[in-house]
Formats: sequence, structure tokens, C-alpha cells
Amino acid sequence: MRFHKTSGAAPGLLDKAINGIGGLVDDAFLTLPKFLKPFKPQREIDRKTYEQQVDFYFDHHYVDQPETFFQLPETLPEYSIASETLFLGGVRREIIFPSQYAPRNSLITERFFSFPENKTARLIQWAHGDPGRKTLVCLHGYMLGDPDQAEKMFKVKTLFQMGLDVVLFITPFHWKRAPEEKMRRGMFLQPDDVVMTCECFGQAMHDLSQSILVLKDMGAGETGLIGASLGGYNAALFASLSDRIAFAALMVPAVKFTGDFSPKAAKLPFQVDKAFLNRLNRLWTLHSPLNFYPKISQNRILVIASRGDKLCPFVYVHELCEQWGWPKHVFMTGGHWLVANARERGRAWYRFLSEMGFIEGK
Repeated sequence: MRFHKTSGAAPGLLDKAINGIGGLVDDAFLTLPKFLKPFKPQREIDRKTYEQQVDFYFDHHYVDQPETFFQLPETLPEYSIASETLFLGGVRREIIFPSQYAPRNSLITERFFSFPENKTARLIQWAHGDPGRKTLVCLHGYMLGDPDQAEKMFKVKTLFQMGLDVVLFITPFHWKRAPEEKMRRGMFLQPDDVVMTCECFGQAMHDLSQSILVLKDMGAGETGLIGASLGGYNAALFASLSDRIAFAALMVPAVKFTGDFSPKAAKLPFQVDKAFLNRLNRLWTLHSPLNFYPKISQNRILVIASRGDKLCPFVYVHELCEQWGWPKHVFMTGGHWLVANARERGRAWYRFLSEMGFIEGK
């Protein structure tokens, strides 16, 4: 199995057909938010207030210099073990610590802190129990984060039996960090509130940075990232802000949020003209990996994407690979969920882990 070094040949007719079928499956998932949109309460805010909140990021030059927006603390937080059970001769732990993130934008500080569940950062760790183990940190997708689900998705048992310690990072406003009110469960991505979404990504990078410090303090060895979908977006973003990780693997990653996941589709109580929409779009993409270049070597980045993906459009993944000088990559046939050559994805992933020195090569 060899990684592609270039963008590869254009897909043939059969591949195009499979890409189309995969895209149809993705369309079914995209239909749900469209169906629920009329039932979502319209945001209560006036244009002047919203403009003031948005202007903050332009006035402080965060939009023009996005790297200055993010905070990656060097201080170790006070953490504790919330629960611990046996797992394959090792343990499964829930590690918690207070999120010390404070929004850059003081105009929304009170609202950001009004969700008590999100104030506690959480990690799920599957550990062998001895220090120095190479550790894989998994970043889950949007509206996911349940550890039992993630254990299956990331094949934690297989990785654990290969000798790795595995950790699930709970993204802000997900799982136990999500608000109790069900209609707010998807608030990490809010096209009608680009300000809150921007701060959500800020908190994700902040808490992930401190999570790595916690793991190091607990005896973790080298640490690598793997992220899927939204998790791939976060992995790419963190790899662009920090060199604390050994590698970053991006699985069907989001790179840029468009369509129904963009301000263009927002439901606001006032008219949005073209000039204001342009400002909203610029802030909405402040945190996109396309604004950055990685802090780690391109040889330590793996991108696996599907050409027919409609949830995380392939065109932006291709653009990112080109911008980043073509890191190791595999472009599959199919969509976000339905993939024709899933085994190829697995072979590429384990080959990459071997090349990174995290598992023994076969």
C-alpha cells in the first residue's frame, strides 16, 4: 500500500457513479437540518447588537490575523479522575478539569458562561497503566462524542491491543458538555451566531491544548491526533497552531462550512444585506484550516477523503492538500458515509501509524 503523492487521476465512469451514490446518502443526512430549520426558534437579537459583536473581531485584527485569536495555554490545569472501570487488562477513565477558556469577545462573555455543563472539560482514556505509552487522541464529529459510540468508530479495542493508549477528547458543547435543552444540542456550529461559533472553536483549541498537558502529566508518551469530519477540521486546525503533537490524521475532514452550515442559510430577525453577509462569512471562516499552514512536517499528516462527500465537500479537502504541499493522502470513491474502498482507508491508516513509529510494521 502506497500513499498517493499527487492529486491522482480523474475518476472513471464507475467511480463517478459510486461517488454519486455516496453523495445521495449524504443528501439524506443533509435533509434533516433542512427539515428541522422551520422548527428552530428564531434568534432574538437586533442588527446593531449583532454588528457590534461581529465588529469586535475585525477591530482587533483577528479576521486578518486568525492565528492571533487562539489561546494555547502552557499551564497545567487541576484535573481529577471522575470514574474508572476495567478495560482489557487496563482501565477506562473519565478525566475532568475546569475549562479555563474565556471568550476573546467580552460582549458575549455572560452568554458563553451561561451553560454550566460546558465549563468542565472531559477526556475518556483507555490506558494500559504504565507510563510512556504512545497515545492517540481521537477527535469526534459534530453532534457525536458519546464514548461508547466513539469506541466503535475509532476501533479503540484494536488500537489498544496494538499497544496504544487511546483518548477521546470531548469537544465543547458535546456529550456531557452539551446544554440540557435538546434544541441547543447543536450549538457548536451556529450559522445564525458566527460569534458564538468562533468562540466555540477557540475553546476547543484551548481545551485540547490543556488536555495534552494533562496526558503528559499522567505519563503519556508521544501523542498523535486522529479526527473525523468536524474532528478532522479540529485536528487540522490544531496542527496549524501547535507542534506538540507527533502527527495529525484527518478522516473525511471538514475544511470549510458552506451551504446550510453557513451564514447564508441563517435565520435572523432582520434583513441581512450583501455587505453584512460578507462580513459574517469572513468571520465564519476565521478558524478554517485554509487560513493556516501546519506547524508539523507534511510527512506527519495523513488526509483520507471521499471524492463524492457532500457533508464535507471534497473540493475544499483537495484545496487544503494543495495548499499544504500534498501531505500523505488517499482519495476514496464514495461519499461521507458510504465508501466503496473502506479497506483501503484502514490499510492507509495502519500503515501511517507504523511509519510514525506508533505500532509495529507488518
